[in-house]
Amino acid sequence: MNRRRIYLLCIIFFTLLFMALILLGSYLLAHGEKAYAVAAFLFSFAAVFGQIAALALYARRPPQEGNR
Repeated sequence: MNRRRIYLLCIIFFTLLFMALILLGSYLLAHGEKAYAVAAFLFSFAAVFGQIAALALYARRPPQEGNR
């Protein structure tokens, strides 16, 4: 597996993690667990930063890399 594919998988992972944490935060907020909901929302923003970093690394790699 080359680095571009690893970066692409990281983008997918962080996107799914973001969606799951937003869903968890909304669920916790609806059931009155405000402190845990805020923590889930903060972790979701950390997932966004991970997604942006993986996207930047993915865009930085040249497409003619081959199968190194």
